[in-house]
Amino acid sequence: MRAFSIFSIFTLAQQLVAATSANEPEQSLPEQLFLDLHVQEVITNTSGMEVVEPWASMYVQAINERRFGDAVWARYHIGGDVEDGIIDGTNQTVLEIIEEDAREYRVNEPDHYATALAFYTQTSTTDTHAEVLNLIKRIGDEDISRIEKRKTYGISCSRNYLANSNGCLQLIEHMSQSKAYIGNRRAIYSWGSCYLRVGPYHGSGTDFNYWTAHAVAKLIEDECAYVPPCCNYKKTSGYSPKNGGHRKICLSSKRSGCS
Repeated sequence: MRAFSIFSIFTLAQQLVAATSANEPEQSLPEQLFLDLHVQEVITNTSGMEVVEPWASMYVQAINERRFGDAVWARYHIGGDVEDGIIDGTNQTVLEIIEEDAREYRVNEPDHYATALAFYTQTSTTDTHAEVLNLIKRIGDEDISRIEKRKTYGISCSRNYLANSNGCLQLIEHMSQSKAYIGNRRAIYSWGSCYLRVGPYHGSGTDFNYWTAHAVAKLIEDECAYVPPCCNYKKTSGYSPKNGGHRKICLSSKRSGCS
């Protein structure tokens, strides 16, 4: 992945000043579900995942210009893991991953999804990825009344989005264990192919601190690491489901989603 150039950082900083109004804190998210990276953290590459050009600049500029379909498209390319339209390790296109995340959010985060739908109606007429917002709207119109929300506690393991366990162990060793609360941040920490993410923020009642996130990540690694048939080393993918007491916590190779 390419590092930021001095010019890119300067350009992004100018865009941040334009994008941040006096009434909007720099640390607010543009929208919690699909635009879940703080603009300032994209500029400084401190979002919990490494970001690459030109997608980092495109993400900031699209948000600044209110081209929200373009911003979502840039968000799903920003990690540099898309090659020939396919996201690395998934055999899925970018639109397929967006659709997968959208259905997960639609079921587990209905209030945030409704907010996102209203937010995206304000996109600029110069937006070049209307198909992305149309997809999000279509899923918002689907009937999900028969789909039950997961209410269980504990750890669930997955065979999708497998991350190298060595990377997850390094993540667990090096991430913050502060008692500070996470707030509306979604990407907590990453190491190699391993990403620790949390679900959307619903206020302090369901929030937790970095120490808790670290403890849950360790539980996921302990319970879910295994050697798949394809490999001779361990891989990890798992999550702690959202419930009435806390947000969802995900440890895997996936750079988006988690609700």
